[in-house]
Amino acid sequence: MKTRIIAGLICGGLVIALLCFMDTPALPIILSIASGICVYELCNVVKVNLPMKLVSIAAGMFIPFNVSYDILGKMGVTPMAALSVYFITLLIMMIKWNSKVRFDQVSMCLIASLAVPNAIACWARFYDWQFPGDTGYVESHAVYISLFFAFCAWLTDTGAYFAGVYLGKHKMSPVISPKKTWEGAIGGVLLTAVANIIMYFVFDKWFFSVPFNGWTWYEVVPISVVLSIISIFGDLSASVIKRNYGIKDYGNLIPGHGGLMDRVDSALFVLPAMYVIVSIINVIR
Repeated sequence: MKTRIIAGLICGGLVIALLCFMDTPALPIILSIASGICVYELCNVVKVNLPMKLVSIAAGMFIPFNVSYDILGKMGVTPMAALSVYFITLLIMMIKWNSKVRFDQVSMCLIASLAVPNAIACWARFYDWQFPGDTGYVESHAVYISLFFAFCAWLTDTGAYFAGVYLGKHKMSPVISPKKTWEGAIGGVLLTAVANIIMYFVFDKWFFSVPFNGWTWYEVVPISVVLSIISIFGDLSASVIKRNYGIKDYGNLIPGHGGLMDRVDSALFVLPAMYVIVSIINVIR
């Protein structure tokens, strides 16, 4: 447990450090590196061979840059056209190495290099909201939204872990994730909701340069609960994949936690979900 806590604190420090670079090119660079690592780990799960793995990693690392700088748009290339070329490239590689490459490996490459990086790139979209003049968002709002997502993704898991250790009795999904309990899940959701309410008042009093009109403090609770539940489903979904392929962790990058995918699995669900929620709020407010 000690190793897990130390590694968790280091990861938390890296997230805070990332917030300090939100207004610099470092943000898409870091998101791109994270995407590449996640694609690499997922490709390893199904033992994708090196040429196809490199193509998938390159595609995954490109997406955060495209989200931040609209590279395809500036080149006059539509996302669907780029996707078609990418898919055709993978199929050609499958034909060339037909004795070594299976279609499930191609499918994993597509999912890993498209869904994962696009989810991660939502972080860059949070920051971009402050630039259009009609959104009403400023940099402090972008930081707050980022921390809100981080709490829902990782504090839920942390709270569920400790609540499960000390209070857990009823297994949530013994086949998929034997250590997860209903008591732990409820504890994680409640802890996150309380933390998000406190964070709202802290930012409202000391950090918001202009009033935040995305939601009020009492609306924090339902939004936080929904995102925390989504976080749990993200964690369970990643566990299902590991169970299907008979692996314990996606990698060994983070001591006590496994690979990067083992840490960002819930975030991959929370990030796009929060992006959708905030986008809907932007439209109806």
